[in-house]
Amino acid sequence: MKAAFIREHGGPDRVEFGDLPEPAAGPGQVRVRVRAAALNHLDIFVRNGIPGIPVALPHVMGSDGAGVIESTGPGVTRVKPGDEVVLNPGINCGECEFCLSGEHSLCVTFHLLGEHIAGTFADVVVAPR
Repeated sequence: MKAAFIREHGGPDRVEFGDLPEPAAGPGQVRVRVRAAALNHLDIFVRNGIPGIPVALPHVMGSDGAGVIESTGPGVTRVKPGDEVVLNPGINCGECEFCLSGEHSLCVTFHLLGEHIAGTFADVVVAPR
């Protein structure tokens, strides 16, 4: 798949465009063909490197996006291939005390597409259902 990614932190000259392996949807995940992605200031922070937040390199940035579900992993029942979706970049466990009280951004495992895991600046992104 084509993607915009970094192999190391730094300025705009560190952003590359090229081929990376396509991800597959795992249990509880969907694979989305990205139709639109937007630059967010978070992407600049990630490109520069955020102290204390390691990322696996090469890293696909991009937290904002929308597209069409291509496939679903085991256990996904509420959405199906062909559904159009807007991605919520905030990923939470849904089970901790904060999630159960509606405070998802305080989740003990909270992370973001494009910051902690591969993001939307690619042909395809994998995200939780």
